[in-house]
Amino acid sequence: MDFISNSQIQVEEMLKAIGISQIDELFQSIPHDLFLKPQQDDDGLSEWEGKKLIERIAQKNSFQNYTSYLGGGAYEHHIPAMTSSICSRGEFLTSYTPYQAESSQGMLQAIFEFQSAICALTKMDVANASVYDGASACAEACLMALRIKENRTRLLIANSLHPSYRQVVEQYISSHHATIELIPSNNDGKVDQDFLKQQMDSEVAAILIQSPNFFGLIENIEEISTLAKKHHSLVIVCANPLAYGLYEPAGMLGADIAVGDCQPFGIPLQFGGPYAGYMACKQEYVRQLPGRIVGQTLDRRGHKGFVLTLQAREQHIRREKATSNICTNQSLCALAALITLLWYGKQGIYQLALTNFQRASYLQHHLAKIPNISLWGGSPIFNEFIIQFTHPLDKVLTAFRAKSIEPGIVIERFYPTLKNALLVNVTETKSIEDLNHYIEVAKAL
Repeated sequence: MDFISNSQIQVEEMLKAIGISQIDELFQSIPHDLFLKPQQDDDGLSEWEGKKLIERIAQKNSFQNYTSYLGGGAYEHHIPAMTSSICSRGEFLTSYTPYQAESSQGMLQAIFEFQSAICALTKMDVANASVYDGASACAEACLMALRIKENRTRLLIANSLHPSYRQVVEQYISSHHATIELIPSNNDGKVDQDFLKQQMDSEVAAILIQSPNFFGLIENIEEISTLAKKHHSLVIVCANPLAYGLYEPAGMLGADIAVGDCQPFGIPLQFGGPYAGYMACKQEYVRQLPGRIVGQTLDRRGHKGFVLTLQAREQHIRREKATSNICTNQSLCALAALITLLWYGKQGIYQLALTNFQRASYLQHHLAKIPNISLWGGSPIFNEFIIQFTHPLDKVLTAFRAKSIEPGIVIERFYPTLKNALLVNVTETKSIEDLNHYIEVAKAL
């Protein structure tokens, strides 16, 4: 709807209702010297002048021209031009599914194709229309496991799960009669399976593991799944979906529920969101899968159509018995992920994942040769790894930033025992020249 300004009569009525005489009184808390008075003879900047002014201001950002090796759940990837072009179409940009949902056949088809793509990636039977992000997907999966195993009250969660994801899970679970126990990591950065074996019993509803984990390491999911099945517990695997282009998917490793964040496919970093979380599971658990699920059917004339199905949401008949209180799905972000997945195709996703792995491994291999740097954790990795310095980290960060490099995440923020350590992420956006520059700066420390 076009903007229609208030008439003077409307303004006066509103001022009268809130007990003031003029609009300026609403801004009394702002220091008077900060107000800019309009110049009678100045009609402001043209569009071009305004654009150039904003660009000059943006250049003052100290990280504007930095090469970033930050990761930890949000990754810099190439986004095909067609992704934003298609997402910007009016029928997609305003993509909230109306309550007469079947009238939105185009959007429903896009969601159905997204679900199909997630099933193909994870090798699971069914997926939902997406949730907010990877963190909420993990939390919803834990609640789902508690519903499936309704007489069990324990959740075992790997300490190597993304710390922010763990916090969200803990918040979700806090209102339920369930307990969370963390599975520590060995010195190689992977789950301590001896500890896990000791903790397994008939009260464990599910084990939540991330692979690649927060340290960038690939966990032995198959072995963990075998252990879980002996106790009739579920296995929830959280993963960067791009890793499935190179490593075995969750469904082939014995997982019951697969979750994660679609951000690596077509979704820009944009200060932490919005993203889109994916959830997929085995067919036998589909009635406990939260959120929206789009199905394909035939109408009375035999024409293919798409419908919302299994809507066990609180705003429908289920009310407090709903599988989730999430009332939406991230349609636009999920669409961006779908378009990017289709743009790459099956072989392209493999090549992209391999490129990420190779470039990360190249940097890791050469950094390991530098005397003042040591690698932490084992192998294999995907596109992240941890390095430790003999120098104080403040000195390391200063040296890298002086060369316009943001070298990685300070891991001590999340794991206090890992001193002078960085979590380094490498994607296809880093050229061989970028990687060699990083190595040269590290050597000069």
